[in-house]
Amino acid sequence: MEFQIKINNKQIRVQEGETLLSALRRNAFRIPTLCHMNRFSPSGACRLCVVEVEGKRDLITSCSHPVEQGMRVRTNSQRVIRARKSLVELLLSNHPDDCLYCQRNGHCELQWLAEEMNVKERRFFGKKNTWYPDYSSTSVARDPAKCVLCSRCVRICEEVQLVTAIDFISRGNQTRVNSAFNKGLNESSCIHCGQCIQVCPTAALLDISHVEKVQAALGKESQQVIFSISPSVVASVTDKLGFKSKAKAMDRIAAALNRCGASKVFDLGIAYDVNVLEDARILADRLAGNGNGNGNGALPLMSSCCPSWVKYVQSFRPGSLAHLSGAKSPQQIFGTLVKTVYAEQEGIARDSIFSVTVMPCVAEKYEASLEENTHKGVSEVDAVLTVREFFQLLRGSGLDIAQMEEEAPDGPYNTSSAAAWKAGYSGGKAEAVARELFRMLADPKKERFKFNLPKNISGRREIKVPIGGREIGFAWVSSIVEAEDYIMHLEEEKRDDIHYIEVMACLGGCVGGGGQPVNRGFENVKSRKRICVEMEKNALFKLPVDNPGIKPLYKGKRLLPDNPTALEWLGNRFMEK
Repeated sequence: MEFQIKINNKQIRVQEGETLLSALRRNAFRIPTLCHMNRFSPSGACRLCVVEVEGKRDLITSCSHPVEQGMRVRTNSQRVIRARKSLVELLLSNHPDDCLYCQRNGHCELQWLAEEMNVKERRFFGKKNTWYPDYSSTSVARDPAKCVLCSRCVRICEEVQLVTAIDFISRGNQTRVNSAFNKGLNESSCIHCGQCIQVCPTAALLDISHVEKVQAALGKESQQVIFSISPSVVASVTDKLGFKSKAKAMDRIAAALNRCGASKVFDLGIAYDVNVLEDARILADRLAGNGNGNGNGALPLMSSCCPSWVKYVQSFRPGSLAHLSGAKSPQQIFGTLVKTVYAEQEGIARDSIFSVTVMPCVAEKYEASLEENTHKGVSEVDAVLTVREFFQLLRGSGLDIAQMEEEAPDGPYNTSSAAAWKAGYSGGKAEAVARELFRMLADPKKERFKFNLPKNISGRREIKVPIGGREIGFAWVSSIVEAEDYIMHLEEEKRDDIHYIEVMACLGGCVGGGGQPVNRGFENVKSRKRICVEMEKNALFKLPVDNPGIKPLYKGKRLLPDNPTALEWLGNRFMEK
């Protein structure tokens, strides 16, 4: 039911049951919050969203109070402004005064609020927090002294990712967010998704930075620093800088990195093409009942390109390991490619190559550090930069990517198919695998490929595709809670009509990855997906096998499953010994 309420003497229409905060924001009233997150039930913890309602003695939190008929609200009265300002001042009273050195300087919500509330001096003095930072993880760093107890990281970790690696401990003014038993994140149940970084309003949660490592490598003449750029990163740069898709963001990225001192800049999309080909091949083998030496050939086959999803399966549902694809992630496929085939072709020593990937994902840092991805002391990938760190590297080098002239990425790895762009968003890789499987098994004279793209960026979807005279079921989910819910549903219903499941740990897929620019809304995720869809439509090559860079890799049966080189290249994870 619709009715009207009065806000600052202006009548607005609201829906019965919606919160006052939702109604206010929908009508262009900016209400500050720290604890509120869309799609989550309100907690009212920060109380910054307070408003004054006629007839009520106390200020009320608009995030948790439903609209009422006849309500008269004031959002900017002196009482409200003083209350909000005092709340921000209390948060600042024991907050570290190191803004000049803070990684979130200029991107800190507490800093923004202090400016908006016109906080010009310190009125309250509290004892500074003496909790020390935690740098034990290979991907996520914690600084408890900068935590404002907004609960956003705790809720995303518990309610969306289901791992509860962090939670509130102690009580009163000693309350803080920590991992179990006061241990480091490296000993916690963390799956390295980085979603906690995305929602943190301050610098209490950050990436483990690889910028300094890359800068040091760029300064050594003895090392060849090779950058490889994920297609999802190109979409992120396009979105952040407002480029039109035809502005060739990849060429500007290549130009900027060349000016940083890169030896080569490659398109990582070719590794996504290889990964799609391998998943389709493994799925075809399992459908034929042949197995492929990978586990017990169990169906449904689950994608393994997301390191956070793989870590979750290893830690929380080991019974599903046999369902995971044994193919390496695109990052590790490309890292191996650079340090084997490329090094041999160019006559370069493997240990003289410093391989840097630019990814939308924090978990890739964790994956690159794994022992299984290091051979004879040489890592497949030496450093991983998130999108945030990529921009930091350019700023530190005094480069403005928006002003760069276009320079194409270097050969031989400078091309990718539409499948590489599809892998950037939820449902895209499932479609790419289905299309490749159709090419392998279907009779094009009798069958026509048809795959309905997901209409909603979040949640689960499934579809049946006629291939080779039978219906093959494909499903895709994003976020661990959706994946767990869907897989449990399949197990409880004993369904055998789903044969491939694409799982992305981050909501929306890589376009919503933990390494993307920090943004509390979901609009940027949607716009990045739109860019990926536009890029795939404009791709020169529609299928991975059409990519001219693919054929030389498989030449001479080097990457066929019965060749030992293929196991080193493409991965033999989760295989039974």
